[in-house]
Amino acid sequence: MDWIVCVRSYIKVVEEGSFNGAAYQLNTTGSAISKRINWLEDKVGVQLLKRTTRSLDQTEAGQLFYQRSRLQLDQWMSLVDEARSVNQTPTGLLKIGATTAVGSKFIIKYLNDFLLMYPKIKIQLLTTSPGQMPETYVDVFISRDLEQLNTHSYKAIELFKNDAKFFASPDYIEKYGKPETVHDLESHNMLIWGERPIREVKLSTGNRITLRGNFATTNPEALFYGARCGMGILLASQKMLEDLIEVGELVQVLPDVTVDHGAVCAYYPTLDYEHTRTQLFIRYLKERIRSQELNPVDPAISQC
Repeated sequence: MDWIVCVRSYIKVVEEGSFNGAAYQLNTTGSAISKRINWLEDKVGVQLLKRTTRSLDQTEAGQLFYQRSRLQLDQWMSLVDEARSVNQTPTGLLKIGATTAVGSKFIIKYLNDFLLMYPKIKIQLLTTSPGQMPETYVDVFISRDLEQLNTHSYKAIELFKNDAKFFASPDYIEKYGKPETVHDLESHNMLIWGERPIREVKLSTGNRITLRGNFATTNPEALFYGARCGMGILLASQKMLEDLIEVGELVQVLPDVTVDHGAVCAYYPTLDYEHTRTQLFIRYLKERIRSQELNPVDPAISQC
């Protein structure tokens, strides 16, 4: 028996919840998977799975073995890919973690060009919750500042400042007018990020303002759609709205007013070696962002 084959089989059994499911994924038979798990338990010296006719559960030792072996196997495969990439075209799977908003409105627009540059690299984009710490199996994690992040386990590279600004659709402005001062926002309907239709924010000037509206959600896509439809004024990072701004679906109001949200960073695990794929992707993102900041698209031009 082969250690890596058996460990991979065990991981698949846990993730699929059955021997047959794992066998299908690995293109083998259920009896072959069963033999591999038996061999693995014999070599490890502990029971990893509790088997009954109706269920398949991990033991406490099995849970620990799954967590650690999945991480170790990912690192091993990355090491193999890194070795193959020396003096050759970079290859392998790049796992990127991000929130729904960052993934769908920021990262996604850069992926096609990156994959065209490195055709042997594959990307898996994993969605996380806002403020969630990066999972250990993710190669790079794109998120706003994470104050609780263990700096010994992860390195951080700043990608861009995440100052939020106010935006509205032309239809909304035509119907309700354009706010000229911060205090004017009190008479406008605000689209609120959160669980309640009221939110207090701190402006870059140090002043605080309370935003109120008739629609609140933690779903960023719903907020973006609501702003496009003229439901209200949206407070968001301009980086997340560039595609809508370029086609004129949203315009900035109160351009001199911002809400300081810190920065968006690329986080990656501190390892004895640095993945070529990870470094290439981070370098690519920084170069593209810098190029766009030096040569911004004029919304008026993009509509011509």
